[in-house]
Amino acid sequence: MKDKRIAILFLTIFIDLLGFGIIIPILPNLAKTMASASASGLNPDVAVGLVAAVFSIIQFLFAPLFGALSDRIGRRPIILGSIIANVIGYTVFGFAGSFATLLMSRIISGFGSANISAAQAYIADISDAKDRAKKMGIIGAAFGLGFVFGPPLGGWLYSAGSHSTYGGMMYVGLFTALLCVLNFILAFVLLPESNTQLGGVRRKPIDTFKGMAQAWNIEIIGELLLINFIYITAFSMMQINAAVLWKEHYFLSPKAIGNIFGVIGVFSAVVQGGLIGFFQKKIGLNRMLLWGCPIAGLGLTLIPLPSLEWFYPVQVMAILFLAVGNGLLMPSVNSLVSLHSPADAQGKMLGILQSMGSLARSIGPLASGFLYAQYYRLPYFTGGFLMLITFGLAFVLVRKLKTIQRV
Repeated sequence: MKDKRIAILFLTIFIDLLGFGIIIPILPNLAKTMASASASGLNPDVAVGLVAAVFSIIQFLFAPLFGALSDRIGRRPIILGSIIANVIGYTVFGFAGSFATLLMSRIISGFGSANISAAQAYIADISDAKDRAKKMGIIGAAFGLGFVFGPPLGGWLYSAGSHSTYGGMMYVGLFTALLCVLNFILAFVLLPESNTQLGGVRRKPIDTFKGMAQAWNIEIIGELLLINFIYITAFSMMQINAAVLWKEHYFLSPKAIGNIFGVIGVFSAVVQGGLIGFFQKKIGLNRMLLWGCPIAGLGLTLIPLPSLEWFYPVQVMAILFLAVGNGLLMPSVNSLVSLHSPADAQGKMLGILQSMGSLARSIGPLASGFLYAQYYRLPYFTGGFLMLITFGLAFVLVRKLKTIQRV
């Protein structure tokens, strides 16, 4: 990356997602253990969903606020402040000795990770129309890489720390906090302010939420938002709950759980990076959307089914289905939203799509915690059923798109 500003933004978002990925193999089981030991009376399985959901809820609520605030006071203060919040959040996580403290650490980290809107605005400030998409793609790559490397690293750190005097949580928390300190130093030194119109046009955070409500009523866009929302809800149910399932019913260690999530990330990266161009050329965006729904649903449904002897073969098959389903769905949704958005509102519509994804990632974990408390396979069967619903919605939408294309 020739532009050091883009490199620093890449590092900031990468560490955000690395921190999120690092805790995936360990957070659900920690939350369940701590909730079981607390006197709150909260169902431990529901507590798992709560501690996972609160991060995305805070991110959803405060990303528009931080984006609007960055218009007034600058991108740099928001980005630097969010990094400090992450330093605090991961330090609190490393020393958390109760469920309440664990929950607080995730709330603080939710604030810290609500900086994506400021980062995107920074890129818009320093880009022209010709290279903006390319630079935005670099931020997207940071998301993917954070999820590829985070879970295996988190599982390894926790396993290594569990044999020490300090414990695995401290290893995970302080390692991630130190990465954020390094990120802060680099950003403080190398990231100048990009907003040259401070205090100019002031966007109100409420305008973002109004825009979300209005977008649901736009033909084609509304249907795509709904499909994306249901899919991410279903996927996030698995993403948070699987660590508990694999520990309690398949006796996996945090290290093994992290490795499985890492494989999911690698497979998804390979599909999206190497095969999507082939799929788009051969079958087109409409069929990618249509086929992705049942393939992802099959992957979700397979996860809790195998016996101990068949665990790894079936999980590999489920991961392949999830990777292909996700690789077909997400690019097709993003591309179709862009194609059917007004020329002067593509960024806004894609931003709304991302915000609705954050909301779905808060609903999914809450639902999975409640469902798992009833029956351990229920979150995955529900996820598969939700993907059948998206298939029906996609089928209707594709027929409508074909009609529009013939006109």
